This record gives sequence, structure tokens and C-alpha cells, in this order.
Amino acid sequence: MTSRDVLGAGRREAVRRAAYSLADSGKYAGWQEIEKALRARYGVLDAHQLLGNPVVRANIDQRCVAARPKPHAA
Repeated sequence: MTSRDVLGAGRREAVRRAAYSLADSGKYAGWQEIEKALRARYGVLDAHQLLGNPVVRANIDQRCVAARPKPHAA
């Protein structure tokens, strides 16, 4: 059984969209904090299935960095 078998496509997409939305909010430092939020909302298995992929984790980290407020140049 693959990870795609464990999570249905619709559920997997909902978790992915939630992860990217949280990352884009600028409120999270990285994928580890987002994983905690996803576990609370969707459960451990769903969060692990998405965030077990290092490419997804890197994408989320990049989104977190991009969403952080930029310091104003003086």
C-alpha cells in the first residue's frame, strides 16, 4: 500500500491546501510548526503522509520565508 492509497485524493489535496495556506500566512517559521497545526486539524496520519515528502517540506519552508514580514530599510 502506498501513501496515495492511504489518503484519498480529495483528503490529500485538502491537507496540502491547508499546509500551503498556513505557510503563506506568515505566522509559522517552518514545516515543523505547520505539521503540528495539521495534526491538530487532520490527524497524525494525514499530516505525516503529506509532510513525509522532503520536497513538500522544502516548498512549505520556502513559502514560510517568503510570507514573513520584510524589515523596512532605514
